Amino acid sequence: MELGLLDRAQLRLALVHHHELNVPLGRALVREGLCTEADVLRALAQQQGVPAIDLDREPLHPKLTRLVSKRIARQYRVVPLRLDKGEREVLHIAMPAPVSLEALDAVRAVSGKPRVEAHLASDPALTRALAALYRFPLDKAEPSKARPSRPRGADAPVLLYAWPPVTATLISRALAREGIPTQVISPLETMHTEATDLVFAPVQAMEGLLAGEARIAGTLLLSGSSDDEDLQRAHRIGARGYVPNPLDELMLLRAIRRLRPGAGASSGAQGSL
Repeated sequence: MELGLLDRAQLRLALVHHHELNVPLGRALVREGLCTEADVLRALAQQQGVPAIDLDREPLHPKLTRLVSKRIARQYRVVPLRLDKGEREVLHIAMPAPVSLEALDAVRAVSGKPRVEAHLASDPALTRALAALYRFPLDKAEPSKARPSRPRGADAPVLLYAWPPVTATLISRALAREGIPTQVISPLETMHTEATDLVFAPVQAMEGLLAGEARIAGTLLLSGSSDDEDLQRAHRIGARGYVPNPLDELMLLRAIRRLRPGAGASSGAQGSL
């Protein structure tokens, strides 16, 4: 954010990805298309006061592998870059962020060089360099996480977010009787909804997800208590519909059909509510 690469809403989206998929925040930023690998590396380098390099553009010297053993290279993901000779030799290495003092000590010990200087490199570039120098196998490409396409329009599922499992089941059963499909979604999926999606969630949960500048594209139908305060909270975060009780089947059905005319009509449901 200090470098002007992100705003608060984008950071919040990346944090959802980071926590939900248990990946480093920098990788989450890249996966979400919010930053490039170079952007993340530049920010980490500035944060840690360690120079960053584009390892793909650096010449690799196989002879330097005698200074950094295969075991150390594998354990700490370090790549020897060059050896500066002079009054005091300096071994330069590339490594991932954050800089590990343990890794630096290990390289000093096996290389016998009193000075070891670290340079930050991106994880993909380190993987390629380690494969080239030490013949480590390249990491398998991460499986595509393409989101399955959903039906659109009146037949699209109502997306249920942040309901307790029992409540989500009761809502799903009630709407299924009316021919309206539902789908339980995660925080990350909620942030990736499209304008044609209808998201039904508790007010409090959406307030937490949409704190700051974060917004979602989908239409929000929220539920809280019967008092005016919860209704006002729902409006403040952009809700298009509101029901005081998520298990009031008739009120919920009316709210859904007001936001999505014709919902469930194609199923031939007889309207048991």
